[in-house]
Amino acid sequence: MIQKPKGTRDILPGEIYVWQYIENTIKEILENAGMKEIRVPVFEYTELFQRGVGETTDVVQKEMYTFRDKGDRSITLRPEGTAGVVRSYVEDGLINLGTPLKLWYSMPMYRYENVQKGRYREFRQIGTELIGTESYEADVETIVLAKTIFDKLEIPNIKLNINSIGCPSCRKKYQDALRDFLRPNFDKYCDTCKTRFGKNPMRILDCKEKKCKELNEGAPRIIDYLCDECRKHFDNVKSMLEKLGVEYEIDSSIVRGLDYYTKTVFEFVSSDDGLTVLRRWKI
Repeated sequence: MIQKPKGTRDILPGEIYVWQYIENTIKEILENAGMKEIRVPVFEYTELFQRGVGETTDVVQKEMYTFRDKGDRSITLRPEGTAGVVRSYVEDGLINLGTPLKLWYSMPMYRYENVQKGRYREFRQIGTELIGTESYEADVETIVLAKTIFDKLEIPNIKLNINSIGCPSCRKKYQDALRDFLRPNFDKYCDTCKTRFGKNPMRILDCKEKKCKELNEGAPRIIDYLCDECRKHFDNVKSMLEKLGVEYEIDSSIVRGLDYYTKTVFEFVSSDDGLTVLRRWKI
C-alpha cells in the first residue's frame, strides 16, 4: 500500500473541527484588526527565496524543496510566506492601497527538515505582514494581536521573549565584534558555520549543533551594539508593553539573522515543552 510521504499528515474528519475553529477564530481577530487576507502561489522562482530569505539561512541551504520544471527553471515550494507577499506587494501594485498596509495569510508551507515533535515537512502557517510603517507601535500592535489569539484560544503557559537585531548600520558593528569572538575557535565549528562566518556570522549563533552551541557561550549580545535610533525604538516597545500589562523577557539569543529583518524580534514560547508557537521579525 502506498503511504503518505514522511513529514506529512492527514487531517481526519474526527479532528477537522478543531482546525476549523482555530482558523476561524484567528481570521476573526485579524480581520477585526483591519487586516486583509492575501494568498500567493505555492511555488515561486527559487531566486526569490535565495535573495529574500538569505543564502546563508538554514531554510535556503538545507530545507527548501527545489526542482527544475519542464522549462528548466528553478522552482521552489513555498518555505515561508513573507517573500511571496512582498513580491506580490511590489508586482501587483499593492502600494496603491495606501500605507500602512495590513495583510494576513493562512497557507501550507514546505520545508525538508528532521521530522520531530511539532515539526512537519508540510505545515500550515498563519502569518501577518504590516507594510509601510517604521513605528514601534506596529511592533506592539502585532505582539498584542498574537497575545489576543492565545488568550481567545485559551492556550496556557505561553511566554513572550523579545530582542532587537538592530538595523544594517549597527548590525555591521555587532558582526565585526562577533567575528572577533568566533575567530579563535573557528576551526572547531561545523562546516556550515564556517561558511557563514564571512557572509552572516549571526547565523552561527542559531546553529543547532551541540559543539557549536558550547563554543557560542559568552558571545557578545547585539542589544549592546544598537545605534541610538534602534535603542530608542526598542525602549519604546518595552515601555508600551509594560503600560499595556504585557509581560515579557529579553532573550538575546533571538538573532536569526535573516537578511531582510530589522529591529524588534520576538517569540511566543510554550513553557511546557519549550517549543516556539509563534515568532516574528520586522522587515
